[in-house]
Amino acid sequence: MKKYMVYMDDGRNCFKAAIPANSEKEVREYVEGNGEVISIKDVTEDYPISLDKIRQALRDAKFGPDEIEFITRCLDFNAIAR
Repeated sequence: MKKYMVYMDDGRNCFKAAIPANSEKEVREYVEGNGEVISIKDVTEDYPISLDKIRQALRDAKFGPDEIEFITRCLDFNAIAR
């Protein structure tokens, strides 16, 4: 899975959204109906996310071991964090 930044215009505002997806086509399908897509940029290399840092942040927020495992496994399985 890759990380994308999508820039959109909904007719009133311009905004960006971070979207994990396998392709630009999936990004377009995911945001469909939310406005005009202005640009989609692959930012996978720009946003490395550390599983160790996520685990620590979740522990600091008083999440339990099972909750931490569920969350970090989801991120790892989807290649969002390593």
